[in-house]
Amino acid sequence: MAKEGQPDIGSVNQLLAVPQVAAQLLAACQGTLFSPSDLEKIIQQDSALCVRVLHAAARSDSVRIDPGKPLVSALSGLSLAVVKSLALQSAHRFVDHEFSTDQAQLLRQLRFFSQVGATTAFCLAEAVTYPHPAEAYLAGLLVNIGNLALFSASPQHYLQDVAVPLGSRESRGREQLAFGTDHLQFADTLVSDWRIDSFLADAICLQQQPIEDCRDASVLVRIVRLAREFCESPLTLTDGLVAAADTLFGFSRSRCEELFSQASRQYRPLVPVNTDAQATLEEFDRSRRRLTSLAFAVAEQDAVYSQLAAADDPLKLAADIRQIYLQNSPAGEVVLFGYDRSQARFIGIPAPGQSRLIAELNPPVTAAGALGAALRSSKPVQLCAPASPPQTVLDRQLLRLCRGTGVVCLPLQENGQLHGVVALGVADQNDIELFFQPPLQQLTAAVTRALQAVTRRHQANGRQASTATDNPIPRLVHEISTPLTIIGNYMGALGTLSADNEQREMVTAIETELRRVSDLLKFYAERKESAETADAAVDLNRQIQSIVDSLGKRLFRPRQIDVVLDLDPTLVSIRTRPVAIQQALVNLLKNAAEALPSRDGIITLTTRALTGPDGQHSAEIRVQDNGPGIDARIRARLFSPVASTKGGEHAGLGLSIVKEMVDQIGATVSCHSSAEFGTSFSIEIPLPESSAP
Repeated sequence: MAKEGQPDIGSVNQLLAVPQVAAQLLAACQGTLFSPSDLEKIIQQDSALCVRVLHAAARSDSVRIDPGKPLVSALSGLSLAVVKSLALQSAHRFVDHEFSTDQAQLLRQLRFFSQVGATTAFCLAEAVTYPHPAEAYLAGLLVNIGNLALFSASPQHYLQDVAVPLGSRESRGREQLAFGTDHLQFADTLVSDWRIDSFLADAICLQQQPIEDCRDASVLVRIVRLAREFCESPLTLTDGLVAAADTLFGFSRSRCEELFSQASRQYRPLVPVNTDAQATLEEFDRSRRRLTSLAFAVAEQDAVYSQLAAADDPLKLAADIRQIYLQNSPAGEVVLFGYDRSQARFIGIPAPGQSRLIAELNPPVTAAGALGAALRSSKPVQLCAPASPPQTVLDRQLLRLCRGTGVVCLPLQENGQLHGVVALGVADQNDIELFFQPPLQQLTAAVTRALQAVTRRHQANGRQASTATDNPIPRLVHEISTPLTIIGNYMGALGTLSADNEQREMVTAIETELRRVSDLLKFYAERKESAETADAAVDLNRQIQSIVDSLGKRLFRPRQIDVVLDLDPTLVSIRTRPVAIQQALVNLLKNAAEALPSRDGIITLTTRALTGPDGQHSAEIRVQDNGPGIDARIRARLFSPVASTKGGEHAGLGLSIVKEMVDQIGATVSCHSSAEFGTSFSIEIPLPESSAP
């Protein structure tokens, strides 16, 4: 029978995280979308949070943990809701515990030594060219995870019964007596349960083996074993550490000194500072208040999102949004503007009881004044009366509708994509600064998420309710297919007769284009207005590679364009319409190539797995060039058939087709462009639960 205070080996909920890192994670979770790599930068500062994330991923049948990138791959498979829950659990665990000075100091020491292990392991991995530095970093970070787990289970019990140097052999004996296990056994059981194809568990549980016994072990085991020596003497390069580096990796003393200098520069600022008891308790009290405040803010944001997302139509949503802002801000009136992507215009949406004149305000996104400025800056914009510079006519009308001496316009954007703008009337100019504070920004993030969810649902219902009308396209396709087939037959014969390899390659390229035109016509012939089930499994990475290969000789090479592929290997196949993806990408690549200068042009194709705030997984394809960018006046009507940046015979239909193709598969397309960084187009394809990574 386990002794009182013995931790539950199968649970990680008791682990104490560093409060400052838990606060960073909670703050990040209040955003609209998250990137696994961005969250990794926060979570990898704390071993307890790393364990919580990996433990959650291991419990999910749909998450594959890549041993080379364990933390990023785990985060890629978890929704924001799960990550937020883990952050809240960590916050509650800290807030619920009353720390003594000694307990606080020990928690600081544990964090410091985990950072020493992680930093040293990462530097060692680079020094010996170990191919998985992220794996080495994680292994080093977890060198004392067993100590942390036992301490977290019963802090005072651990201090009283295991009050000896951390990680010593004597401490293991005392842990066995006090808890029925020791820190290495606990760590072995914990990490082995993650089922990672890695020597991670061995590296951690063998960290106290004699140096000579580890001479012939795997690289990861030797890295962590030497990192352990650094933990024994983090601030002084000892002869024992030099000898260990020589035995394990054949390092000379000078190379060991260089490694020690490199690693210690990074972890030395984290050395725990001995402070008096009162200062320590005040620091932990500040952390407790900060975490409590953030936890309430997250809960409030989730409650707002749940309330708004339940709206069954935009008018009901407008009423709810108006009420939310009236209750939670000093606004005297609230006017909601949606965004019509097809026309690149704002659409005034009056809530029940509001002025009908709101619906008559449908300005373009290029409009001057506060609304347009909010869009272009992606930040709140204030409009005061009298305003400087002078108000536009639209500004005057906005002030009238908002019934205030001033207006604050809040852009509803997430991940760089516009969904609308909220205009808030302000009676007292002294209240304006409140609209720029984090609480209202977090409220606006929840409103944006809800607006996106309701709009997407409303559009899907509209497509399902519509019926197909008279469609002349099938007849047109039939008429065009015959000459296309004849041309294809002639090209096949020409290729057979040609003796020149280059001519045969050109014929093959033309045949490929003819097939693409045929597929495109078939796509339009079979298109229906109602939403359809995706009809084919598509490996996006493979399709992108195929498209790049087919365009290389006739598009990229003659223009001396370098194409860089940054494809996410963890991206799963999705069920969608391959011809739509292909046509959209071909048009985007052609546009990018034609916009680039005659030399030194670069096009980068990127794929990534994303997770939305409601757990919705999506696949992102990004086409980016280093060209001169697109003029702001053209960007406003970029996906209109008349918009073109190329002149001449180009009518600008390419991007219009891209938009139509993307809409047909339920995806979204957005553009970011500047003269400094070029232009990028992002296609985001929602994934059903069955296709989620």
